[in-house]
Amino acid sequence: MKIARLTTLVLLAVFGLASCSKPAAQKPDVILLHSGRIRGNVYPAGLRNISPLQYYPYLAGYIRKVRDEAKAGGAQVFVVDLGDSMGGSFAAHVTGSQNMTAFFNAAGYDAILLSNLDASVPEAAIRGLRCRVLCPFDGPADSPPVPPAGARLEKGDTTLFLLSNFYGDTDPASQPGRFPASFGPIEDGVRPVRDYSGVLKSLGQKPEKSLTVFGWMKFEPSDTPPEAFLGNLEKWGVDAVLAHRIYGRKEREAWQANGFVDWKPPVSLNILRNNGGFALARLDLAREGKGWKVLHHELVPMTANHTPADEEAVAAIEKFSGAIQAADSPLCELPAPVGAGRILEIYMAALATVPGTGAVAYSEESIRSEWRPGTLRASQVFNSLPWDTGLVQIKLSTEQLQSLADAGILRVAKRAADGGPVLLTTSRFFGQLIAKQPRMERVEIVDLPRTSEFDFFLGCLKANPGAISSGLPPGWTYLTPP
Repeated sequence: MKIARLTTLVLLAVFGLASCSKPAAQKPDVILLHSGRIRGNVYPAGLRNISPLQYYPYLAGYIRKVRDEAKAGGAQVFVVDLGDSMGGSFAAHVTGSQNMTAFFNAAGYDAILLSNLDASVPEAAIRGLRCRVLCPFDGPADSPPVPPAGARLEKGDTTLFLLSNFYGDTDPASQPGRFPASFGPIEDGVRPVRDYSGVLKSLGQKPEKSLTVFGWMKFEPSDTPPEAFLGNLEKWGVDAVLAHRIYGRKEREAWQANGFVDWKPPVSLNILRNNGGFALARLDLAREGKGWKVLHHELVPMTANHTPADEEAVAAIEKFSGAIQAADSPLCELPAPVGAGRILEIYMAALATVPGTGAVAYSEESIRSEWRPGTLRASQVFNSLPWDTGLVQIKLSTEQLQSLADAGILRVAKRAADGGPVLLTTSRFFGQLIAKQPRMERVEIVDLPRTSEFDFFLGCLKANPGAISSGLPPGWTYLTPP
């Protein structure tokens, strides 16, 4: 009798524990991982003297870890980069962005979205990617083709439609300095894709329970959701948004960013970290009826605290060590730090040496770093002026040049002896920006012999290291104050 009663109590206790336990967590059907704005910052591990902190081994390691975990649960994993990643570092410049091609291939990305800072990535680097490449820009009807704005990806029982976007629905005319005027083989007339109905139509019929994802580079959230634009996304059948936000220099970075998963469609947010580190955003989705449900959103810092390094990715980048190290030539010794304002003056003095130049214009906002005391090397010069666009000249009247100086968008200097029209030398990017200013109708932009801004500046410093301690040539004056 006692045994029977004891058995009954044990069974009741077990039943009670089972009934009180938490239900099993719903497993995702799809896991979306997205990076962005890596800016070519993938260096061989031994070159810490050039770039001391490297995050890509952990990024690749986390991707491998998630894929291994997903196999057990049956989820499909898609890995996407939202853009501005193929170029922008000294390593990418030296290798022609092959360092980034090698990294993305080693990590097994499914798609790379290009963005405005990828406009001049060498075609060979893009051709070498073993994944789909998308571009959110196109050109006039008769312009050379660029990668499409959408792709159809198939994995297991999942069909994913991926769309590439730059800056939401922002009108390029409202932010002319942020949109490229040229891209890849398109020399002029580039415009951002804004209507995705035709892009989706070109990808074929949507299977039932397919997933449509919108890749949004340069996401700038407001206090209230952009209802009209989100309505368009819903009209196009977008189920989720992968977004990347770039914080301004004076804006506090919100590392705890948790996305906007309550928006319709939900937004998974990645950010640019102020210290140059990488973050990988993760969005777990499950099928629910005819749509998709967000199970989890996370922003993961790419450090050894979260995942082991991926040795295959490290090995894939090591082969570039010799070329990068050899290119990092010493230029001169700096007794004190050189700030961005002073670097701007040195660069404008270099622009003044271009034959025929009667005026120069540039912006301190484009000087990206200072020079520390000690040996100035080529990689430091690149870090301060990481631009691969070329130089141009524009013929301006005295009145047009003064109106440019008065606008305050660029620092302007002029040779005093030139009283009439002058040839102004600047970068191609700023030349296109100047042409859009008031009173600049029908100005002609003439490209100078093809060389990047960085290569031009480095060549000037190699030929005359003393230029670092000098200013504008004699007879020159600034029309806009420091």
